[in-house]
Amino acid sequence: MVLVVVPVLLMLGSVYVHTVAARLGNEVVRLEEEKKEAESEAERLEVKITELSEPGRIRALARGDLDMQDPNGEDLETYDGSDGEDVVDGGGEKKETGE
Repeated sequence: MVLVVVPVLLMLGSVYVHTVAARLGNEVVRLEEEKKEAESEAERLEVKITELSEPGRIRALARGDLDMQDPNGEDLETYDGSDGEDVVDGGGEKKETGE
């Protein structure tokens, strides 16, 4: 009886292993296709980002939709902090004066 049961169990185990391997192979193929689709979508989105962030497009939208305009020398003012504004020296902490 052992001579019959052991080979049958080995055959059933072999069939099970092949079934699992085939299922995993199909899963690998599906995941590779999904990966390719995600990579192509990422490339498409990178191109779209590049198109949408072009300076000319942004300037046109700012002029048209937001009524903004490019600054020229007449529109710009500089502040030296002498009119009471807080001024930070060299990007560091404010220097304490007095005592």
